[in-house]
Formats: sequence, structure tokens, C-alpha cells
Amino acid sequence: MVVIYEVALLRTEVSILRKVNKGLSKRRKTKKTRIRLKRSLTIQNARDLLDGKAVGKQLAQEERQNRSSAGGSRTKIQYCGVCGKPGHNARICKEAAELSDSSISNLVIAIS
Repeated sequence: MVVIYEVALLRTEVSILRKVNKGLSKRRKTKKTRIRLKRSLTIQNARDLLDGKAVGKQLAQEERQNRSSAGGSRTKIQYCGVCGKPGHNARICKEAAELSDSSISNLVIAIS
């Protein structure tokens, strides 16, 4: 019984892997197929394709540079949850420490 289940599981795994391999091989062959399906590639057409690729690479590079330079301006300024001032958070807020010290002294006074 166990062997039958293992064989069934292995068959499904093999079929899944075959589908994945088929998809990968299709992607790898895509560029070659495109060139084969076109009739003839003249020198001018080849230059145009290369120029198009170069322009695409340049645009992608400029876009990456714009994103990286804009990334610095998109950084969120950190504000304190206690005092509301920028540059620190509630854990390291001096006012929060002062408030907690004064509230502790108030509690001591109220208890005594």
C-alpha cells in the first residue's frame, strides 16, 4: 500500500517538474525563435535593433538613478510619539523620561 502511494506521489512530482522544465526551455528558446521567424535581417535592421536595445538600457539606467536619488527624499522623517518633535522616537525621548520621572514622584507623594 505504501509503495503504491509513493509511486503516485512520485508520478505527480515528475509531471510537475516536466511542466516547469518545459516552461523554462520555452523562455530560453524565445529569442532564437524570434530571429528565425523573421525573414531576413539586414544590416540596417540589426543596427536598429541594437540601437533600440541601447536606448532601452539607457532609459532603464536613468530610471534607476532617478529612483535612487528620489529615494533619499522619500525617506520618512521620524517623529516622536510623545513630544511630536522630529529626529527621535518615544524610546529615547528626553521629555518622556522627564514625564515618567515626575509621574513616579507624584505616585510616591500620593502614596505617602
